[in-house]
Amino acid sequence: MLGYEFGIFCMAAVGLTAILVDGKIFQPLRERLEKNVRDYEERWNVNFKDLKPPRTWSGFFFSIITCYQCCGFWSGLFCGAFPATCNLILVFEMPRPIPAIVFRCFCVLFFWLLCGFAGSFLSTVYLMFVEWIFAKTELCRRTRQEYDAANFHEHSHESDEETAKEKRYLAGNTE
Repeated sequence: MLGYEFGIFCMAAVGLTAILVDGKIFQPLRERLEKNVRDYEERWNVNFKDLKPPRTWSGFFFSIITCYQCCGFWSGLFCGAFPATCNLILVFEMPRPIPAIVFRCFCVLFFWLLCGFAGSFLSTVYLMFVEWIFAKTELCRRTRQEYDAANFHEHSHESDEETAKEKRYLAGNTE
């Protein structure tokens, strides 16, 4: 896989994962799967979180479509299928001895599995990066609002003398 192919693979795997897990277009699917899982829980009086592995197809797909790492693995497999298939076609292009063909097929399948692992890792890193940005943005916004509120409170008094009297009063010195 060349550099630009790897870049395209990374963007495709992370993008597909983000669309599946957080995208608005798949929201009805996630809601439907969640409803099926809740119906199963009520019918059989079990908790979905206790079922390892999930006992229904809805539970299986719900666990995949709500987890960045799980969905990233399957997205990586899906996005890595094209390069793996191209490499597999090249295996049979030239006449080779049978052990070499078997070894090359094993290498291609191993490469495909590595694409799944890479997709899982990249999706998790993407999630952590986005959460970090949101945390910093929220912190900066909250800090700025607190700063503005404090400055507004300090400068809203008519004079510095009134501010000093208020501070003494709050400290317990009533003069």
